[in-house]
Amino acid sequence: MKKKILIAEDEQLHRFYLKQDIERERTEAYQVVGEAANGLELLKLWKHFSPDIIICDLKMPILTGGEAIKEIRRTDSTVKIIVLTSQEEKYLLEAINPFVDAYLFKSKEKPEDFLEKLDEVAGFKQHQTRDYVTSLLREDESRCVELSCKILEKLKNGALNKEIALDLNISLKYVERLISDLFKKYNVKNRVQLIIKISELKEG
Repeated sequence: MKKKILIAEDEQLHRFYLKQDIERERTEAYQVVGEAANGLELLKLWKHFSPDIIICDLKMPILTGGEAIKEIRRTDSTVKIIVLTSQEEKYLLEAINPFVDAYLFKSKEKPEDFLEKLDEVAGFKQHQTRDYVTSLLREDESRCVELSCKILEKLKNGALNKEIALDLNISLKYVERLISDLFKKYNVKNRVQLIIKISELKEG
């Protein structure tokens, strides 16, 4: 019997490619029974289809993937969940790590990597342990520290957020999040106060 898959992803094109890969390469093993564009649709389709596997994006409108996953896990411990995420969303994984079975990075994974991960979760191959996410979080913490230092230097030179994003080859939202984290860390309200604070600490 084919395993039933539910895909939850707000980007229609990405949903299309995921479904296409499954139906073209694994049609004998899986059936995509539904597609959701937000967390609320995911919950409705999950209740209706009782899927074996859910492939879920983290950031979706109306209800996030993380919120939907936690709601599902309140009553369903058997469905396998693969989380779709990006390099910049790894900080969100720690909160949902106990509830999911695997992670798929959109920018890094090739179709064959996705299908291999799917087979692992379905039980057709040996599955990775959740220690994988721990290493990802450690890697992310180290990268955040490195990027924060570079951002501080660029702020001192008067660079705008958009310029920083382009120079460091990261998204504007990620730059804004890192700067916000720096504000909280040093208890300041704007970039001028942040630069002054850092200068004072260096002099001290």
